[in-house]
Amino acid sequence: LQNPLDRWIVSRVHQLTAEMTDKLNAYDLPGALKPVLPFLDDASNWYVRRSRKRFWKSDNDADKTMSYKTLHYVLVRLCYLLAPITPFLADEYYRLLTGRESVHLEDWPLVGAVDQQVVDDMALLRQLINEGLSLRAAEGIKVRQPLSLATVAAPRKLSALSDILAEELNVKQVAWALTDEPGIVLDFVLTPDLEREGLLREVIRHVQAARKAAGLSVDDRIVLQLGSDSDVLAAVWTDPDCLAELCHETLAVSVNASELTEGYEKAVAVDGYNLGIKLARSLS
Repeated sequence: LQNPLDRWIVSRVHQLTAEMTDKLNAYDLPGALKPVLPFLDDASNWYVRRSRKRFWKSDNDADKTMSYKTLHYVLVRLCYLLAPITPFLADEYYRLLTGRESVHLEDWPLVGAVDQQVVDDMALLRQLINEGLSLRAAEGIKVRQPLSLATVAAPRKLSALSDILAEELNVKQVAWALTDEPGIVLDFVLTPDLEREGLLREVIRHVQAARKAAGLSVDDRIVLQLGSDSDVLAAVWTDPDCLAELCHETLAVSVNASELTEGYEKAVAVDGYNLGIKLARSLS
């Protein structure tokens, strides 16, 4: 497995297998159940969330294929582990995932290999991310506002995981410093470009909410009209780079290209600036 997220979640399900096997062999059902919820949280709120862009890639490249294969492996393995505890639910999902007759006709899974290094690295990474998010909250700066730099102190350099940290903390650059005690420092100086990008993220969020309220499908392309009495906010859709990202993220084929006579309308506030949104499904 090339992607560290894949190696991590496979190692986690193998850890779960070992823990549940030991507890069930000792007839300790509560002990066997105890690690299940933390694993489900890891699988849904970390692996699936972090892999969402991989799942949604339009081209069928190797990384997308491997993400699906990995998730399928983990879910099938989970059916085996839950079979003695939730027999009907585990069997239903097993048949849907595999097309086979029943999970209860299969042998108990063997404990697979655990990449302890990637498990430890991911735990350290998540600790650093939580610390960085706490620093943002204390400073009153939302995660949608990009920052220029995160300086990370850690016992080892997590180079393969730098992109994850940068995305989770929404920073442009990550600098590593090797120390015994882990810690993180964020640069909270906001340049005009960073502030404009922060406004862009807010506009995108409100447009996506408007799409949902209008009952559009996630793949519907739209014609979009935006208006504000603030030149600062209007710069978001007049700046070429911001406009390109806005169109890409919201599936807008045009922004303010023509007056919309019909469509969904909403007025919102973005960091104290008024924003008018009007959109309609594109017919082209």
